[in-house]
Amino acid sequence: MRALSICILIVFSISCLLLNCAQSSKRTRPPVTSINIMPKNSKYIVGNKLQVALKTKIKDGSLRKTELFLDGKSLFTSNKTEFTYEINTENLVVGTHYLKAIAITDDGIKGENYSEFLLLSDQTPQKLSYKIIKSYPHNIEHFTEGFEIKNGFLYEGTGQEGSSAIYKTDLSNWKIIKEYKLEKQYFGEGITIFNGKLYQLTYKSQIGFVRNADTFELIKSWNYKNEQGWGLTNDGKYLIMSDGTEFLYYIDPETLKEIKKIQVCNRESTVQNINELEYINGEIWANIWTSDTVVIIDPKTGKIVAEINLKGLLSANLFNQKSPVDVLNGIAYDHDKNKIYVTGKLWPKIFEIELVKNKK
Repeated sequence: MRALSICILIVFSISCLLLNCAQSSKRTRPPVTSINIMPKNSKYIVGNKLQVALKTKIKDGSLRKTELFLDGKSLFTSNKTEFTYEINTENLVVGTHYLKAIAITDDGIKGENYSEFLLLSDQTPQKLSYKIIKSYPHNIEHFTEGFEIKNGFLYEGTGQEGSSAIYKTDLSNWKIIKEYKLEKQYFGEGITIFNGKLYQLTYKSQIGFVRNADTFELIKSWNYKNEQGWGLTNDGKYLIMSDGTEFLYYIDPETLKEIKKIQVCNRESTVQNINELEYINGEIWANIWTSDTVVIIDPKTGKIVAEINLKGLLSANLFNQKSPVDVLNGIAYDHDKNKIYVTGKLWPKIFEIELVKNKK
């Protein structure tokens, strides 16, 4: 791919800091600033080279230095009023990146300015479809939000106020052996099992629950800042949470504090409506809400590496007009047997599937 040369012109301007002005022996004005990014498009592809041009205008005094930062990390310092710096995006993750420039005069007067750019994936996702291996019954009253297999058991978390619950199913006979009904005010969302504990999100209550995975007894609850809770999985170290946006949030399972977040992108844009999650062989699989697509995400880069088209999974003869089905939602991976299961909200079936590469 031919690298694009992007010119970003930053001309500094900020109002005078009263403390600095008061301490100055003369009326030194701060750098006068405006910002202009060319071209107007703020979306670029990983691998593009960005030429960042900085120009500082000073009314009084002289320039001590200008410093350029990318995502909080200093890139370059100069004592010139104009300079350029080339950013190679080849090793950057996808998502929004932030530029900051600081100009300081010899009198200590400081001006700052900011810009940002969106970096999209340079990777074309692999196109995959499926083959049904087997199907199993699924309760048509289960509004599936969380779906996970652990130690021979399928754990399912369901939604809707007044009917949200957690179920434990024995995979040897597909019988539900344990269930727990949430309090009526809660709309249950994603679940995951980690170190003998079941973690569960709620939709709009901004509260999560930690339970004993065997007994479902409540251990503790926690509050999160996300406006909504959607999907939940874990990578063996952190919980990974979705909230319906293009972000995935890594949460410490002990402190329940957010550690970091990644932004998910394809070649065209950020990917919104990330819903139910499953961590499979070092990759994050995610339902895209209201679609028949499951995406596979590289957690190191945020890039979509594959797309699975599950259209037609629930054939017309499985629709019951008296009990309408909702969207595809639910991915469970049996690590011990290397089997993939999928279902949907109010679906009558759970499907074991095998991935098939699309023919070119």
